[in-house]
Amino acid sequence: MTIFDGELIILWKLSDLVLLLLTAAMIQNLLFLLFFAVRKNMERKMSKCGIRRLMKLVLWYALVILPIIAGIVMFKCTYYSIEPPMAVGEEYLNKVSPVIEKVSFSSWTGYGNHWVFKLLFALWIAGIFVKGMVPCLREYSLLKKLKRTGVEHRNTELSGTIRRLERELGIKRPVKVLENKLLPQPFVTGCFRYRLYFPEMLLGEQERELLLRHELIHCRHRDSLYRRILFLLCGLYWFNPFMQLFAHYFVEVSEMACDEEVLQGCTSQDRKVYAGLLVSFNQGETFLRHAVALTGHTKSGLERRLENMLKKENKRSKWSAMVMMAVVVSACPVMTVSASYGASLLQEKAVKMLVVEVEEEMNGGNTLTEEVDFIKIEDMVDLGLNLGARGTTPVDTTLNGTRAVSVTTVTLEKGSKVNFFICGDNSTDAFRVGYEDSDHKNTTVSTTNGEIVHTFTIPKTGTYTLFIQGTTTKTIHVEGSVTTR
Repeated sequence: MTIFDGELIILWKLSDLVLLLLTAAMIQNLLFLLFFAVRKNMERKMSKCGIRRLMKLVLWYALVILPIIAGIVMFKCTYYSIEPPMAVGEEYLNKVSPVIEKVSFSSWTGYGNHWVFKLLFALWIAGIFVKGMVPCLREYSLLKKLKRTGVEHRNTELSGTIRRLERELGIKRPVKVLENKLLPQPFVTGCFRYRLYFPEMLLGEQERELLLRHELIHCRHRDSLYRRILFLLCGLYWFNPFMQLFAHYFVEVSEMACDEEVLQGCTSQDRKVYAGLLVSFNQGETFLRHAVALTGHTKSGLERRLENMLKKENKRSKWSAMVMMAVVVSACPVMTVSASYGASLLQEKAVKMLVVEVEEEMNGGNTLTEEVDFIKIEDMVDLGLNLGARGTTPVDTTLNGTRAVSVTTVTLEKGSKVNFFICGDNSTDAFRVGYEDSDHKNTTVSTTNGEIVHTFTIPKTGTYTLFIQGTTTKTIHVEGSVTTR
């Protein structure tokens, strides 16, 4: 939308929202492809913790900044330009007007809210409900059941271990721990107030501390919050398979990053115990297996986690890691602006080729091209003419400067033809003719040799005002006829 002289003009319609949604998905895919293209180099030059931090930046960008930048770029490329302030007495007005050379389905055609775009929008909303809200409700019900069947632990030794680990990891807000005999493995939920679900199983002190440290590291890095962001993005862009791949990779990396922190400085015996715990948690099927957003313990990532644990640590250069992060971060806005601009150009070409009929008539060797603007014509003089036989109206009037005269206001159907044959007394007379719809969209042609012969094609059914307007400060006399059919 934009504002002109205090009047709000709504330009964005369903076609614009659908195009913005598809453009955002395309940009995300470009970013994800770039990420996966340099993934092996990143894993060699960066720790899993560094990759996790980078992926979190990409997530925030994809959720918030990307749609804002894409929307602004597509809006500017499609709809309006801001001209320098022009003096009006002692006041200055910023002139904001649509760019005539830029076209879109919503501004140049009657298809902005076409049933095709309504259907696509409805499918998107339905997909969000099926792919996003239904799993969310299912997981909410599952958590309620676990909370109802779980009990707060009363083990003083366990409480002491948890408080000590919280101090070591710098966790200021205490984590609530619930024990549940239904759970085969521990996991953390919550975005800001964390709840740790712990299984009632016989574990040694070493095993229990390793598990608790792993889950509390998730709390320190707010991994459950970012998994919720991933869950939200996967719901919004449910039609995008690359989003699902990125989500799985993020879960895998976050688990390996926690493994690295847990095992930092540990002995080989600790590593064996920890690896045995991972394998035992992934034996058989459980009712939590589908809830990847909650647990992150998946069979597909087990092999990678074990390999990463046994891999010998290499010295990593901080500079190379910084360069990799700089490449990915700087590519985000560059790709967004470029892809958004390209989507606008593609829409412009598609509309010009497939939808918009720019009808050009030869008039004394001149080609008349239709121009469009959204500036309401003020103080239009009504000539009080009526359509005669076969929709023809004779015109004989005087134009005072740039003041427009209304030939007639008539309801026309889509595809109707409006023919103007208007001549001035002199070949130097300059004026324009055209029609204005109910949204104050003006479609006109102008002359430079004192006459206009042109036929307009009405784009959609509605009420239109047919008018003639001078384009200079002179007073000129014009006559001719206007015919509708």
